[in-house]
Amino acid sequence: MPDIHSLRVRQAADYLRYLSLIAIEKAQSGHPGLPLGCADLGVTLYRYYLKHNPCQPQWPNRDRFVLSAGHGSMLLYSLLFMSGFPLTLDDLNRFRQWQSRTPGHPEFHAALGIETTTGPLGQGFANAVGMAIAAKWRAHRYNRPGYELFNNRVFCLVGDGCLMEGISYEAASLAGHLGLDNLVTIYDSNRVTIDGHTDITFTEDVAARFRAQAWQVAQVNGNDPQHFAATLDSLLPTPGKPKLLIANTVIGSGLNRKKDSSKIHGAPAGVEEIAYFVRHSTMKPVVAAAAGIDPDNDADGLMAWLTLQAESETPLLSHAEALEFMRETLPQQHNMAAEWEKLWNRYQREFPQSAAEILQSRENGIPVDLDSALAAYREDAADATRNMSGRVLHLCAGHIPFLVGGSADLAGSAKATISDSAYLRAGDFSGRNIAYGVREHAMAAIGNGLALDGTIIPFSGTFFSFLDYLKPALRLAALMKLRHLFFFSHDSIYLGEDGPTHQPVEHLNSLRLIPGLISFRPGDDRETAWAFRYFFKEADGPVAIVTTRQKISFPSRSKSGDLDWTLFKYGAYEFKAPERKAAPDLVVMASGSELSAAIAAALELEEKDDVAVRVVSVPCLELFSAAPDDYRKALLQDFQVPVFLVEAASYRGVDAWFHPGIQVIDIQRFGKSAPGKVLGEQFGVSANAVAEAIRAFLNG
Repeated sequence: MPDIHSLRVRQAADYLRYLSLIAIEKAQSGHPGLPLGCADLGVTLYRYYLKHNPCQPQWPNRDRFVLSAGHGSMLLYSLLFMSGFPLTLDDLNRFRQWQSRTPGHPEFHAALGIETTTGPLGQGFANAVGMAIAAKWRAHRYNRPGYELFNNRVFCLVGDGCLMEGISYEAASLAGHLGLDNLVTIYDSNRVTIDGHTDITFTEDVAARFRAQAWQVAQVNGNDPQHFAATLDSLLPTPGKPKLLIANTVIGSGLNRKKDSSKIHGAPAGVEEIAYFVRHSTMKPVVAAAAGIDPDNDADGLMAWLTLQAESETPLLSHAEALEFMRETLPQQHNMAAEWEKLWNRYQREFPQSAAEILQSRENGIPVDLDSALAAYREDAADATRNMSGRVLHLCAGHIPFLVGGSADLAGSAKATISDSAYLRAGDFSGRNIAYGVREHAMAAIGNGLALDGTIIPFSGTFFSFLDYLKPALRLAALMKLRHLFFFSHDSIYLGEDGPTHQPVEHLNSLRLIPGLISFRPGDDRETAWAFRYFFKEADGPVAIVTTRQKISFPSRSKSGDLDWTLFKYGAYEFKAPERKAAPDLVVMASGSELSAAIAAALELEEKDDVAVRVVSVPCLELFSAAPDDYRKALLQDFQVPVFLVEAASYRGVDAWFHPGIQVIDIQRFGKSAPGKVLGEQFGVSANAVAEAIRAFLNG
């Protein structure tokens, strides 16, 4: 156990409370309750336990700290500033302001020591599980006798709300199953949420729940640094189990009327409460010296000074003693990182192939041989694009050894599996597949944690109908611009007999609404392979590949030539040129399985109706919307001819895309249980139905 200096911990914790109270008061917005309640344990953790180097925040073997209860962001910002990370008092002074580095909830910025974006409760906890898995995988793959490159731990702070969210059940279950003994979760049990004390909503035995999920559990007084450290030390050595330390705290600790109350959860404390805190904390002499007043005998003067402090232009107080205490380990931390660098240099000489792989994993890009293989990818027989996707994934895995992931109990259906690799298991992290079980939400958030580690490129797969089970994590992957590849199979009504509960007609366009996400719905073998190629070669964030369950026919490629990479990156291109004319009489756009239907309908219209049809494949509508305007106009004939968009997806509530005159052939009601071919006809997206719809429009 480290030699805990309780008085100095208290001084630093009170300074943290001051920073949080004043910064939130300046912003007139924020959540002071958690920073006040967790200040003591936060200081203890950062000062005595976390292995990190604030002068080199992205040091690969650092311990990770995740604030899952992200509303308490001033706790994290204050700790980072006090510990010597590149955050300043001015940054804290600009809390929640435009373009500040201290937004309302932590946003991923590893160079500042912020390991992930949190706020939606429970997401950070699942991210931490992913980080712990990644650390185990890295250690197993790259450590050698005498060369223990990777041995970092993951610390996560959760609150009552995090543990109420369903994602925490899913993630904790998998963490216990995998025996992630490098994961330490601290539960800020202050028994207060926005609506009041938790006895109105949350009375379960959390300790028993986690023990049942194979966790090691202990309870501690979170406001007693000695007790906290002793209890944490008793947990850390135990192998084979993740740890839960239940820290009993008082929300708003240090205040008068508002402590232990929901009133301090999500609103500024007010100057009167801050004055009470100053008079009853170790900040009293610091404030007295700065303000030139006696806080005990000059209540009006204290209130006036604090009111001035709470104005946005007034700088926050510095506290030399607290900063000295928090930063006195900086030389030791720097030396630890320097020793690791020496070990890494020796490792590179001794194990050059593994070292090259580690370096490759930390660079964006695609191996040249994989790029060539994907560029030339072909298949010979008609098949479902989910099967094509599975084969392309296997091809990619052969070239990218740090491609790791899995599916939500759907490996055989979603094809999100590396077929010649094992599953990760407790005590054996040599595989590259993760059996997530029926845990879609945790899968996606854990995958985000894998990506945040900085070594692994994760993939996650499930049925498209379960998109909404994981969308919060998918949205955060886009927000953080993570290298995370998502697979969604069984993409529409052609799933067939399982019926409307499994036919996601509304999901395709909901994907397209997420900023920063690129979604592909490939129509053949080349488009499937090139969706992967785009992810590895071009994407600066997550990519979703949406695939079919049913076989799709192989339409002939356009007379205008083979698929061109530049045009594919535009998101749409001419797949079939008009047969007998240079310019088309109409344009039909389609994606995925409807591409084959559009080709067949075009051939029928050209043969029977003497109508020249250009078929445009649209594997990625988002990229097409960002393509050069001249290209879009030329491809769609500047809307001087009728343009049809065919997708077995709903455009309900969305204005016709690009142009008010575009004709959308879509599905705006739930599906039915029937064979897929029957559904295609009944819902109007088969080749015959598309041809008839176009005829009806032309004959208007």
